[in-house]
Amino acid sequence: MTNRAIWLDKQNELRVRDVTESYHPNSSEVLVDVRFSGVNPADLLHGELGFNDYPAGYDFAGVVLEVGEEKCPQFKPGDQVFGFAAPMTPKPPQYGTHQKYHVARQYVWHVPPQMPLSEAAGMPVITHTAADALFNQLELPFDTSSSQKEATTPLLIWGGSSAVGCAAIQLAKEAGCFPILTTASPKHHSTLMSLGATECFDYRDTNIVQKIRDSLGGHTTEPLKHVLDAVVAQGGPHSSTSLCEASCQYPETTLFASPIPAAPDAKHTWRKVFACRDVNLDIALPNGGQFVVRANPEWQAKIDKATRWAIENYNVHYRMPNVVVFKGGEEGIRAIKMSASGGASLQKFVIEHPI
Repeated sequence: MTNRAIWLDKQNELRVRDVTESYHPNSSEVLVDVRFSGVNPADLLHGELGFNDYPAGYDFAGVVLEVGEEKCPQFKPGDQVFGFAAPMTPKPPQYGTHQKYHVARQYVWHVPPQMPLSEAAGMPVITHTAADALFNQLELPFDTSSSQKEATTPLLIWGGSSAVGCAAIQLAKEAGCFPILTTASPKHHSTLMSLGATECFDYRDTNIVQKIRDSLGGHTTEPLKHVLDAVVAQGGPHSSTSLCEASCQYPETTLFASPIPAAPDAKHTWRKVFACRDVNLDIALPNGGQFVVRANPEWQAKIDKATRWAIENYNVHYRMPNVVVFKGGEEGIRAIKMSASGGASLQKFVIEHPI
């Protein structure tokens, strides 16, 4: 089988190359003909952590070609599926997703009728990441059994127009958070409000901390004790980390979470968000620190529950607001670099195959 991939080499450079290995699933895996693969900043940035020298990519959507024995009751050739590949090191080439053929392992779902393949390819990682942030690191409950939720828990999401931010807003709304306060460029405020944000703030506003505090007081008497920084921006005089902390009346008792390490000026403990919680990893960080992941079935169950809800309610209560399709390998490399440098604002990039 001819297979072309976007390869991340040992020098963390991206290039299109042929893959000569033939892939076959083991008993618990599924071989997929990838039609679209989702782009995430981690596709390139994880190379700095040693996740390289293999086909890049975590998200995928495509058609089942071959099914391992244990997966036969669930999948069959011809099924449209989507999912993502958990980070691992070393990582055999069959588990990257920016290639024609991908061997899917833990996270594979059928594509529901209301979900286009291109949108399916961009959904898994950000949904898992947002779910881990809200329901594990920030310890918010996620009860979908009641239609009459009492919304009393304030939440601040810094970077609401990021892909993770958009996902978190929608999950937080379903979880009953109120008010949901978020930051973004003003041009994105109306879209974020339609996703479930209560109020939006221009992250460039020099008076943003006071405006967030004033807004909170206008909506509730409850203090702000749950904060997700979805971007960790450090370009201005104050990092988003420090602005998040300053927005809280009682930061000592607030839970803070972010998908990448908090800025160096952090004064409080920030919990690290991760997209999958049924793996074991020891990751050396560029700042000399260590990020240790140990499998936590209880945490993974919460992520799975939120993801199932998002799939079942897609295009009703959960959606990808702006999917941008890049065709082929060279355009795909451009998309990966743009995503890694923060160039996707209220956008989710996906690559249309063939590479």
